[in-house]
Amino acid sequence: MMKIAIAGFGALGSRVGIKLQKAGHEVTGIDGWPAHIAAINTKGLKVVNDAGESKRYFMPVVTPKEIHGTFDLIILLTKTPQLNQMLTDIAHIITPQTKLLVLSNGLGNIEVIQKHVDREQIYAGVTLWTSSLAAPGEIHVTGTGSIRLQAIGGGDAEDIITALNQGELNAELSRDVMTDIWRKAGINAVLNPLSVLLDASIAEFGTAGNQMELSLGILNEIKAVGEAVGIRVDVQDIMDTLAELLKPEVAGAHYPSMYQDIQGAKRTEIDFLNGYFAKLGAQHQISMPINSLITQLIHAKEDIVRVKQAKTQETFEL
Repeated sequence: MMKIAIAGFGALGSRVGIKLQKAGHEVTGIDGWPAHIAAINTKGLKVVNDAGESKRYFMPVVTPKEIHGTFDLIILLTKTPQLNQMLTDIAHIITPQTKLLVLSNGLGNIEVIQKHVDREQIYAGVTLWTSSLAAPGEIHVTGTGSIRLQAIGGGDAEDIITALNQGELNAELSRDVMTDIWRKAGINAVLNPLSVLLDASIAEFGTAGNQMELSLGILNEIKAVGEAVGIRVDVQDIMDTLAELLKPEVAGAHYPSMYQDIQGAKRTEIDFLNGYFAKLGAQHQISMPINSLITQLIHAKEDIVRVKQAKTQETFEL
């Protein structure tokens, strides 16, 4: 069994942590939200399933500065904008033998991690598991999922895959994880911002008469910029996956992480999804009007929600 730390013990990190703990692994959560940490450490993590049934699980959760010891594996589920700071704060627990698996959404994560550890220690993957953070210390889980991962610097990923599958996380080795990451980013570039702009769950988005047209507009631009940088983007494959995700028993009842961030008046990771693609398009002189507009709209939504929240608080930092 492995000693595992999960950096970013929010909705998805908590779900992954519980599954690994149930398989017998020693799991410690790392997070920066005091209320969430306190709730789990005092009352346990409350997990509510599709049927509304709940159960509490206990495991240690600490701040980055409080974590100590060494770990066989650190799973990074910190959002991309905060990843560099997280790695800086937990540097004292990373040894040359520590393996780091990043499953965070968005593009640019590998480049950030390479600033902190040798390339041979880095493993990157994508996951279709979902979870919602309903309150401090409480997550709601729905449907099932999978993980695809690959060693970035030629390391051995078999022990990681074995550990994940002991937790029934449906993990498998990828032969081309960069293509997988772009594929997942394409899925997120559709579902995340459109759930926010349309105020819809994944299944509700599927009821829009023009959801296919909206999705294709985003994805065709991503395909064009992918061709410019040597990444193959299979639009039909992504559309097929989106159709599957729209089913309630898979992920249809789920609200994507960006929607949850907006509800919490947090900055989103739009600059590492549609914004990243738009910026890359500009660098290669490829027109990306849809992704550019979506990025601007999400930033506008962030500002509006945060200003509304400011009116109910005595102090507020824009």
